Amino acid sequence: MNTEHEIHLALIGSGGDGVMATAAMLIRTAARIGLYGMMTQSYGPQIRGGESAAHVTIGREPIGVVGRTKDLVVCFRFADVARFVRELDVTTHSAILHGQETQPMPELLQAAGGPKVAIDFGALLERAGLPELTKNVLLYGVLLRTLGWDLAIGQACVEEVFGHKSSGVISTNLRALELGYRELEAITLPWRAPRPAEHTAPRSVLSGNEACARAAVAAGCRFYAGYPITPSSEVLEEMTDLLPTVGGRLVQAEDEMAALGMVIGASYGGVPAMTATSGPGLSLMSELLGLSSMAEIPLVIVNCQRAGPSTGIPSQTEQSDLWHAVYGGHGDFPRVVLAPTDVTHCYPTMFRAFYCAETYQLPVLVLSDASIAQRSEIIDPVSTDALPRGTRRTAQPAPGESFLRFNLQDLECADGVSACAIPGTPGGMHSIAGIEHTERGTPSSDGALHQTMSRKRFAKLAAVAKVSAAWCSSYGRTTAPRAVIAWGSSAGVVRQYVATHPDTALFVPEILHPFPIDALRAFLHGRQQVSVVEMNYQGQLHHHLRALGAIDTSARRLGRAGGLPFQLREVEEWLG
Repeated sequence: MNTEHEIHLALIGSGGDGVMATAAMLIRTAARIGLYGMMTQSYGPQIRGGESAAHVTIGREPIGVVGRTKDLVVCFRFADVARFVRELDVTTHSAILHGQETQPMPELLQAAGGPKVAIDFGALLERAGLPELTKNVLLYGVLLRTLGWDLAIGQACVEEVFGHKSSGVISTNLRALELGYRELEAITLPWRAPRPAEHTAPRSVLSGNEACARAAVAAGCRFYAGYPITPSSEVLEEMTDLLPTVGGRLVQAEDEMAALGMVIGASYGGVPAMTATSGPGLSLMSELLGLSSMAEIPLVIVNCQRAGPSTGIPSQTEQSDLWHAVYGGHGDFPRVVLAPTDVTHCYPTMFRAFYCAETYQLPVLVLSDASIAQRSEIIDPVSTDALPRGTRRTAQPAPGESFLRFNLQDLECADGVSACAIPGTPGGMHSIAGIEHTERGTPSSDGALHQTMSRKRFAKLAAVAKVSAAWCSSYGRTTAPRAVIAWGSSAGVVRQYVATHPDTALFVPEILHPFPIDALRAFLHGRQQVSVVEMNYQGQLHHHLRALGAIDTSARRLGRAGGLPFQLREVEEWLG
């Protein structure tokens, strides 16, 4: 529902229409004038073409979730709308902007009570001598004027977006922008768009994948190996640009197993390393995860969860890899599992990931999801000065000293972390493999030693639990009788619910394993009702917390499988 502080739009088209580019320019413009915003994408599993939709919310305050009820719906063709009828609603104040059509208007759009405006984009461009591929910039001009924003801001945005093109391309698109802004009659709408913020510096526009990549490099990552897989591929793309600027290296591997093998090799060589993938790729990496833990080699994996299992719905979001991340793999081996809640939160999450990996020499998984990974948010500058930075414990053996890579004395020091010798270190020669081993790394089949080495490896989790006990957030009143637990991207919409329901408080774990149980128990003390909200069919966090004894059988399991992000009205129905 529109207020003067927030507006919700949907832009719908097919491959080649450029609706995503138009939406991206709107978000850039909002950032330039000091507003906040969020843009999500909806598209099918096809490699290229097909219908797509961009959902945009812009406001004067930080945006927690893209609104389902739209103030303005834009479509080039009515036929493209059918696919998205479950993703948007209209009301008596909603406006419709559409291309010139001979087909009947879909029922969803007919139900909108605001003005319905048809524009013959093709005829306008033809008369102006402009190519058809500029129609998305023409649309941008129309929307810029409709929202009441200055043309000069739009011109600066077009020059930035097309700055790497020739002067002719830039000039052509500026003409299309001005055509849409100046030569079409202004559309009178029954609502007001958010006005530019006064005395506010421009903000940044980032996706979750871009934020993960930038934060990783800032945290010290200098090697990345990966294989493209939706919805994580943008991490690979961003790393391609970032790593060379800091002396790092990147390899596009032939598959996910090869990628993680390269990451392990680079990390063994002393270089902080990571990869990114999605559910199917994480499945392929399971054996090598065990190798990382057994050989005590640090690494970070960003897993952008998507609807599954198997190929599932590659372009849609879900939170169904929690059990895989916490329990997946053969044998007992420790790993740390973290989860960002939005684009901004990707920064502390990635710093914590590299801190845990490097300090405790074990694998760390970051459970992002498609909703965070591929949405764009307008964010304030993020300071990383106070974020933790890991330092790997390394050895410089004295001449004649016997180097023990897996020194069991470190178990007595409580954290189980042994100094490693970077290959080439004088006196640091040792064996290393996935097989159980002695302190020197020599293969061993001794059951008693296996028990002791397992205790050494798992001592790391106890050490991590001590430093990560505060890696959680809470919202709402301490006296609220109802408590909700939510994680990852689902936390945003629940936080929006809690803001208007003083009888409900929210707990958001930012580390899922080892779980901050003491913090959760303190939060739940005195609550009358407990609910766990998550986007998966089985209630994976709910069961995990039951297994840990953190909640009992009275706690409610709420949510559904993925495909579409949670909407506020769903949470309202579940929580009442």
